[in-house]
Amino acid sequence: MSKKHYICTHTWNDSESRKLVIKQTKGMTDKMFFEALKSKKAEALQHWRGKDDFFFCHWYAETDDDIFAALEAAGFNDLMHTLPNEMQLFLSAETLTDKTTQEYLDQP
Repeated sequence: MSKKHYICTHTWNDSESRKLVIKQTKGMTDKMFFEALKSKKAEALQHWRGKDDFFFCHWYAETDDDIFAALEAAGFNDLMHTLPNEMQLFLSAETLTDKTTQEYLDQP
């Protein structure tokens, strides 16, 4: 099965869960963070977290269940609610190709 792009919206189960994860990840490097959220079927590619209750991740995964499995393996799944949304269109200023939007949508 091929991987697809997902944007996940996450929110903490409660303030204690938020404090626990922040404490546990403070000493992690960016490399360690992304290695912890990588499996054969799912990997986090980008992460945005501010001071609010919601935060966001860009995942590359076979299915949304594979995202939940990766979060579970890292020990995060029980601390947050996650809403994965598959994205049929992924454009990035990091990988410009001069293709039209339709050309991107037509890709397998």
